Amino acid sequence: MERHSIEVKTRTETGKGAARRIRRNGQIPGVVYGRGNEPKSIKVNPQDIEKILFSNAVIDLSIAEEDNEETTVIIKDFQRDVIKKNLLHVDFQFISMDEKITVSVPLSLEGTAAGVHEGGVLQQLIRNIEIDALPAEIPSEITLDISELEMGNSLSVSDLELPEGIDLVTDLDEVIVTVVTPTELIEEEEEEEEEFLEPEVIGEEDEDAEEEGEEESEEWEEKEY
Repeated sequence: MERHSIEVKTRTETGKGAARRIRRNGQIPGVVYGRGNEPKSIKVNPQDIEKILFSNAVIDLSIAEEDNEETTVIIKDFQRDVIKKNLLHVDFQFISMDEKITVSVPLSLEGTAAGVHEGGVLQQLIRNIEIDALPAEIPSEITLDISELEMGNSLSVSDLELPEGIDLVTDLDEVIVTVVTPTELIEEEEEEEEEFLEPEVIGEEDEDAEEEGEEESEEWEEKEY
């Protein structure tokens, strides 16, 4: 389990204008909520959280205006600008170290599938699974040994071996990885290509992406926390 300490400041202003002023000053707006607590509107330095966005790290959050009161949280959600990719908003969730929480954990494949040695092509269909675990017992990743996976076979979530005390949330029948013949792969790619035969207008994609980014930014900026 990773654990970090971050200092944040409270914010009283909400809305698009206030959010833009916060970002111009090198910070981003955020909110802390959960476990029946009153939501707290905050602002945080994005550099403090950029490297731990996907780590499920436990964070000791220190609120400057409340005599550096510390509260334990995890990053629950965040939003990036569609075009520039910079962070726009972050949600933290209050947690207790003795209560299980639901998190998404990356999957790591170990070994080389037997079917690949036979000329097959490995396809990984999901790369993360959801689990319930105590914050201190959240693994950085879940490993799946694929060395005995033969051509035409697959491994599902039910094939995972989890540490004691961790419960699966993802459907047990969800397929994680399979080995297919090159012919099957070509047929799948041809089917996908047929779905995208409609020609695109040059410049349309960029305009749509830009508009989408503006709309998403406005939706987050208008949150009344």
